[in-house]
Amino acid sequence: MKKIIYLFLFISINSFCQSKFKLIATIEIEADFFTTDNQSNLYVVKANELSKFDKTGKLVYKYSNKNLGNIDFVDASNMLKLLVFYKNFSQVVFLDNTLSLTGSPVGLDKDGFRQAQLVCSSHNNGIWIYDQQNFELLRLNQALEKIQQTGNLSLLLSIDLRPNFLVEYNNKLYLNNPTSGILMFDIYGTYYKTIPIKNAPFFQPIGDVVYFIANKKVKTYNIKTAEEMEFELPLNDFKNFRLEMDALFLQTEKSIFVYTSQ
Repeated sequence: MKKIIYLFLFISINSFCQSKFKLIATIEIEADFFTTDNQSNLYVVKANELSKFDKTGKLVYKYSNKNLGNIDFVDASNMLKLLVFYKNFSQVVFLDNTLSLTGSPVGLDKDGFRQAQLVCSSHNNGIWIYDQQNFELLRLNQALEKIQQTGNLSLLLSIDLRPNFLVEYNNKLYLNNPTSGILMFDIYGTYYKTIPIKNAPFFQPIGDVVYFIANKKVKTYNIKTAEEMEFELPLNDFKNFRLEMDALFLQTEKSIFVYTSQ
């Protein structure tokens, strides 16, 4: 089954890299950031509001909570249980696929994690936290019990650790540390390797390839072969991107464009 999935990913990725693009939707919105799920739904954040669009550009749901301040991160890797992180208030909320709140907000500070700078979803309904105070990654289970921790990564790896992005994908954990590269760990928090991609404002792992932004272009890095390639895009001036199977999303200052390959 995994071989079939990887083959499909390989075909999808290469079809994008080698083909022209067809614009299928334009969403006129000034977004702080956006993300997507594996069904090509789009989640757009502006201040304290989260909006969900389908890939045709139709707005389907909205969510906001003004009491928690602005939204800092959204993890839509599980579209049935979205993670929304409010860093200033150290709060995490979980939403279903209609952007309805499931349970009460989780106060990480009250659970002893006062310096949670980054949070992302993990397998089996767990979450990962980057604790800035101790320079370590912590994995919590569904009951918010600490079940894995890396120890002080700054000491273990002898690096200046100031990460800005955290995501779990395909049984690997990726921590973006702009000055040294993207740190890879297994699902137990054991350090694996550093991908030599520095100063990337954003990246997205797909299969064995990491897509990242460099010099206002999207490039790819193959984790197994260390081969780098440039990914041709239909727009030159963009802020961010996402790739989901059959759809390419590009964010500009005032719009998000959705493309398919042809």
